[in-house]
Amino acid sequence: MGAGWRRFAEKSKQKWHITTEKAFVSTSNTRNEAMMREAGDFANHLKRCEKDIRSLKNATEGMLNTTKIVMSAPLPRVYEDAGGGKANPVAAAPGPTGTIGGDFRVEELTRVSKETSKKLEAEVLAPMQRWTTAYNTVLTRMQRLEGVRLEVDSRRRTVAELARKIDRQRAKLPQTRSKGEFEMEQTIKKMQHKENKLSGSRQTFKEQEALVYQQLAQLIRDAVWLKSYLAAVMRLEQEAFQHAYGALGPTKGTLPAIPALPPVAEPPIGTPGTPDHGLPITGREPSPQNVPGLPQPMRSLSNKVMRRPLPGKENGPQPYSNMPGGPPGPAMASANPYTKESYGGQEPLGPPTAINRLARPQSGAYDRYAEPAYQQNAVPAW
Repeated sequence: MGAGWRRFAEKSKQKWHITTEKAFVSTSNTRNEAMMREAGDFANHLKRCEKDIRSLKNATEGMLNTTKIVMSAPLPRVYEDAGGGKANPVAAAPGPTGTIGGDFRVEELTRVSKETSKKLEAEVLAPMQRWTTAYNTVLTRMQRLEGVRLEVDSRRRTVAELARKIDRQRAKLPQTRSKGEFEMEQTIKKMQHKENKLSGSRQTFKEQEALVYQQLAQLIRDAVWLKSYLAAVMRLEQEAFQHAYGALGPTKGTLPAIPALPPVAEPPIGTPGTPDHGLPITGREPSPQNVPGLPQPMRSLSNKVMRRPLPGKENGPQPYSNMPGGPPGPAMASANPYTKESYGGQEPLGPPTAINRLARPQSGAYDRYAEPAYQQNAVPAW
């Protein structure tokens, strides 16, 4: 029987329990199997760490390279009208180089990117790769050891079967006599031959089992360094970004010279006794037909959708000139909230018209650089 077929048959017997020998106990390889199982779980964790570290290394390289490209790009410029349909850029203030990064050190960013990648490969990824290679080697030897173990068990079954056959032949010697003795001698020689092979297989299994055990034990001892490798990754990344931050130089740039903007004229305020739109107060409210500057289609459309309040439901007191019959009587004066009596004998403030409105305070611009020139001409923050 070939070694391959012998191992396959023995594996099927042990897996499906296809045997008549109930008392047969397979050769033990328990310690290596338990260690290999846990080492396999650790190898999966290590593989995930290695994958993420490589992704982090590529992301760091991309970030530094992108920073180098962006810092070397030109800044947008402020243009002013030069007449004749042309616009000229405003001269920059002394100091800026015209790029986003200003006086950043491009060579330093390049050096940091290369050194960080080199250190990650040498100090972290290379040792992790060596551990993975050693694990794969032990895994291959473990598979060979399993084949030797199956061969040992198969030869044990063969020797045990030959021993039982010799016992049966010895029991039949009174009947078989010389023929039985000859057959028994042949069986004994065959069993001796099989026992020699069994001894060789056992010795091979013992040596390989001890070798696999030692290699697994060494792998497990080396597994405790994974924490140090992860700490080294964080340290190298921290140093890389610290050096890159220093290479950028001052982060507060010099503002470009911006021409002064012309003052914006305030809209005219209506005179006392007139609404904000500047129309004189008449006996009726201004309608879209009376508002100057409104297009004729807009007047007709506004007249259709406009709703006038019901009599007596207007909000606030109406001007005296709008009331039929002239000034109000005592009853109307008592209902008027803007009389002297309502304000303790003082002049009332009157309705909130444009003449007595509070002036809107000038809103402060977003002052990021704490510079007065920037505050006067800046726009609100995003």
